[in-house]
Amino acid sequence: MEPMNDAMELFRHQRAVRAFSDRAVTDDAIDQILQAAIHGPSGSNTQPWHFIVVRDQAVKDQLSDAYEEGIREAYGDATPARGADRQPLSAAPVLIVPCVDTPPSNRAGFQTGASIYPNIQNLMLAARALGLGTVLTTLHRRRKERVHEILAIPEGIESAAIIPLGWPTRTYGPNRRPPLANFVMQDRWRS
Repeated sequence: MEPMNDAMELFRHQRAVRAFSDRAVTDDAIDQILQAAIHGPSGSNTQPWHFIVVRDQAVKDQLSDAYEEGIREAYGDATPARGADRQPLSAAPVLIVPCVDTPPSNRAGFQTGASIYPNIQNLMLAARALGLGTVLTTLHRRRKERVHEILAIPEGIESAAIIPLGWPTRTYGPNRRPPLANFVMQDRWRS
């Protein structure tokens, strides 16, 4: 994918990328991407985010195994067919695990999500702006205890996603969406 600088075009070219080349992702690129991530909003400006950057192949393999177990648990025999270019998480050069502090109740809620998912979107858009690909995955949460153990995530912290990051194996065009009018209502809900 080519780098993009026009923000409005960037939104239209944000794609779920699940197949990566073995080309390395530089520390500088990771720093730029995470710098964008920490400039996202958070509930009450608490800035409760943390990001684990995983490059170690053994750790990526363990996370990938846990994720695959989550897929099997979620879908069972109805596991969705995978495209020929879809790779396991462990094939990505880098996995980024965004994490967020949980409130004293230790229960994640809307504010918790509002304090990490905007940052994840910034992360993904920054990666795309550099020509890198990502995809938002959350099925690892079905194996949360195992994932937290693998990554040594302490109590009071939740892993919000696993984001594979790398150079796509193919070129992607703009995403396809129905017309805006299909989603927008004025003043009240309409059926």
